[in-house]
Amino acid sequence: MSLRHGFITLLGGSLLAQLLPLLLGPWLTRLYSPAEMGQFLLFAAVAANLGVVACARYEFALPAARDALEADALRRLCLRLLLASSLLALLAGGGWALWLGEAWPLLLGPMVALLGGISLATLWATRLQTPEAVNALAVSRVLQHGGTALLQGLLGLLGAGLKGLIVAALAAVA
Repeated sequence: MSLRHGFITLLGGSLLAQLLPLLLGPWLTRLYSPAEMGQFLLFAAVAANLGVVACARYEFALPAARDALEADALRRLCLRLLLASSLLALLAGGGWALWLGEAWPLLLGPMVALLGGISLATLWATRLQTPEAVNALAVSRVLQHGGTALLQGLLGLLGAGLKGLIVAALAAVA
């Protein structure tokens, strides 16, 4: 696969992935209260920031690894760091849940694990540079972002509230 073709595939997937939530956003704001949207966006921001550093950014060294042995060692290091980060996020989510008196922050650990895992898988696929890996990345972005918005809309119609927003995001990432 040429670099140009891979770039165009990823660009198209990313554009479509961003377009779906943008188009569905006004509808979602009618299904959920401002308080629910605010709490969800706080949860999403915390999870995204923790997910970004879940592997201590070592996953970014994967495409530049000199050989398969070095890449595999980096991947195993990232998996151990991801596990530790996810457990810490689970503990933090537990403290947050106790402080609020609500259960939804308990999903912080699983969300951090999934977001960190996606970053690791994305950079592993980038290392592989096969047409299948590039296509899978493009499709996964569309499903992740577009699927979240669609599932949030469906759960909003069912009156799921804040839990629906979070569970939809978790399910789409998984």
